[in-house]
Amino acid sequence: MANDSRFALTAQALLIFVGLDVGFRLFGFSRVHRAVQWWGLRSPGSADPTEPSREVSRTRESLRTATRYYWRRGPDCLPRSLTLYLLLRRRGIPATLHIGVKRYPFGAHAWVECMGEVLDDTPSSWRHEPYLPIISA
Repeated sequence: MANDSRFALTAQALLIFVGLDVGFRLFGFSRVHRAVQWWGLRSPGSADPTEPSREVSRTRESLRTATRYYWRRGPDCLPRSLTLYLLLRRRGIPATLHIGVKRYPFGAHAWVECMGEVLDDTPSSWRHEPYLPIISA
């Protein structure tokens, strides 16, 4: 059963990646972001409330697997973070999506936090460059 759930979670992540790419091309960031927030608020709460860290780990692993099968040209922090945010929120796990910028050299980055932990980055990958969150959902 756990393998079926992991497969289903990976398939959901792949579908979200494709949906985000299509949505960005057809509707732009603003409309896609609003849709993500609306969909993330409507959480059915299917996660096991007694084991949120286990559910977060399963979700992260499914996202990693999905990113191996869905190659994107260019940076992928935004679709990866949006996907992780949606998967967690739809499972009833409180997660916060952050989109931030840094001034010099200019850069932007998206990441997800849950229970005080940055989930989709390693500390060495960007924390040395402080990003000021401009959107937190």
